[in-house]
Amino acid sequence: MAKDREPLPEKPLEPTQAPQSLQSTIPPPEPRTPILSQRSLKQLGLFFAGAGFLALSTLVTRRAVARKHRVTVPQFYQPSNRPVSAIQSDSSLIALEALNLATLNVMGFGIMVTGGLSWAFDISSIEELRRMARRHIGPPGGRTDEEAEREIEEWVAKVLLRKEKKEDEAQPSPGKN
Repeated sequence: MAKDREPLPEKPLEPTQAPQSLQSTIPPPEPRTPILSQRSLKQLGLFFAGAGFLALSTLVTRRAVARKHRVTVPQFYQPSNRPVSAIQSDSSLIALEALNLATLNVMGFGIMVTGGLSWAFDISSIEELRRMARRHIGPPGGRTDEEAEREIEEWVAKVLLRKEKKEDEAQPSPGKN
């Protein structure tokens, strides 16, 4: 039975086009720069600088933790069943050192993320970031919601009126004494 049927002729698929009204409202996408362009390498430079800073701060952190751990291990000819004496530094200095090391690690990670995001979104300067943000926010001097402004204005007027009434009631009149 399946052999009796002839295959249907295939129609070439035509790309669907958006209506004219949608085509005029959607701006064309900006062309991407190549990966090895000067602009892209500048953006990636920030990423790799952050990665290098993170690697160095991680190395410093590992050395500090290993140094603190090494102090707690007993010497070779000392009995290992006794507790090791306390670390020879002040506990507040240990906390300060930990805070400094954590800050270094977080700053390195932040620089790396900033560089990666600037490369991913093709942002090379603060002006480009502002332009991109303004494009998504909308045109300057956009419309305001008149009804919401009127409601807030009425609410503020009611609150101020109540406040004035309470102040008038709190002040005794000079004629009643």
